[in-house]
Amino acid sequence: MFDKIFHQNKFSDSELLLQQIWDLSVDGMRLTNEDGLIVMVNPAYCKMVNKSYEELLQKPFQNVYHPSCREEVLNTYKQDIGLNRTKTHFECERTLWNGIKAWFEFSNSFIVLPESGKLTLSIIKEITKRKQAEVDLLKSEEKYRMLFNNAHDAIFVFQLSEGKSYGDFIEVNDVACKRLGYSKEEFLKLSPSALIPPKHIERYNHIMEKLPEVKHVIYEMVHLAKDRRLINVEISSHLFEFNEKPTILSIARDITERKISEDKLKKTSRRLRNLASHLQSIREEERTIIAREIHDELGQVLTALKIQILLLEKKLREDQQPLKDKVKEVTAVIDSTIESVQRIASKLRPVILDELGLISAIDWQAQDFEKSTGIKCEFNSNTDDIPLEKESSTAVFRILQEALTNVARHAEATSVSINVRKLPDVLSITIIDDGKGITDQQVNDAKSLGILGMKERALLIGGNVTIERRYESGTLVSLEMPLKKN
Repeated sequence: MFDKIFHQNKFSDSELLLQQIWDLSVDGMRLTNEDGLIVMVNPAYCKMVNKSYEELLQKPFQNVYHPSCREEVLNTYKQDIGLNRTKTHFECERTLWNGIKAWFEFSNSFIVLPESGKLTLSIIKEITKRKQAEVDLLKSEEKYRMLFNNAHDAIFVFQLSEGKSYGDFIEVNDVACKRLGYSKEEFLKLSPSALIPPKHIERYNHIMEKLPEVKHVIYEMVHLAKDRRLINVEISSHLFEFNEKPTILSIARDITERKISEDKLKKTSRRLRNLASHLQSIREEERTIIAREIHDELGQVLTALKIQILLLEKKLREDQQPLKDKVKEVTAVIDSTIESVQRIASKLRPVILDELGLISAIDWQAQDFEKSTGIKCEFNSNTDDIPLEKESSTAVFRILQEALTNVARHAEATSVSINVRKLPDVLSITIIDDGKGITDQQVNDAKSLGILGMKERALLIGGNVTIERRYESGTLVSLEMPLKKN
């Protein structure tokens, strides 16, 4: 039907442009009547469902799906037609006739053509691979313009003039006019750069410069309406030739609501991080207080007890050797308890971190690690002092402790090296072991709370932790954080 019309009528450039857009669109387009028969489809749809144009034309649209779901799809379609309603935008997973499962994004609308009655226009994106494409339709000036203007997204077409500068728009749809507040006549006198706020124009120009090479690009941008409103959009731009000129088709989807949700999520994440930082500070303060009380109070009591027992020992007679031996045993237990108290206090909050600074604390931790695990630990630093705030020093030290704990528990290593490099603006710390090496699954496992804790601590001080398997053997843990911020 449509081919016959095409041969009988001489189309204007605008009509030929719309026809070319229909044929070049990477989105599937389908026109169905009230009975669900396919009136027209584009090549992209044929490719999407793996059927030829002849196999689809005047056939029930549900035939492209698996027999198990055809009845359900058709009943839903007829119910919507009967109630004069349509799902303007939705996503679903379908099994095609050949058994292949895929996700599709539908944008539907009703149109009424004098010759064909009420038809349903479906613009379909195969979003299994998240491909977004262009929407334009061709047949006759009246019919294709109706399809063009009933698309759910704003559509713009413009050509690049000599020197690859922007020409004026040569086609826009009604959605673009309504969204941005321009009449069709006003739009066709504008250049695309008129819709871009000055602060975004450099990025927009950079994207357009890449288009001749990549042919198709999807990006986020901000549109400037006639009344100066700013509208967040996701644009899919496609480059093709029309009348021997490079022509760009851009489909802009309003993502204002999505941006609002993203901003809310960012604010929530920021609040949670601030809360986590506050809780970490409280926890460190409590550990400091407990460590001090254990060291001072309990340590003093044990020392006094040892002195009293030693004084008691001096009062024993020579013939009371069994009691003297017992006193020595008790004294040894007290000495051991004092060492345990000191060790526990150091684990809670190393005094050396507060008194001598981060480098000395790391050096002490390396020696203590080697002593307690038997794993050789080498420490290298290009500086003796790193002036950090207390919170940052604590975070760096705890990250180092967690990395060494992971080496002791999981790496099966024989040696580990700690390297500290102080650069003008950055502090870099690496912990490298010669063990069996961490796997990608372990790095990305949501249950790896130790790794998550290290990364979260780094984020709270403006830094970043990366963990990767070394090519030779073992694991590399790297922490980088800015020094200027501190």
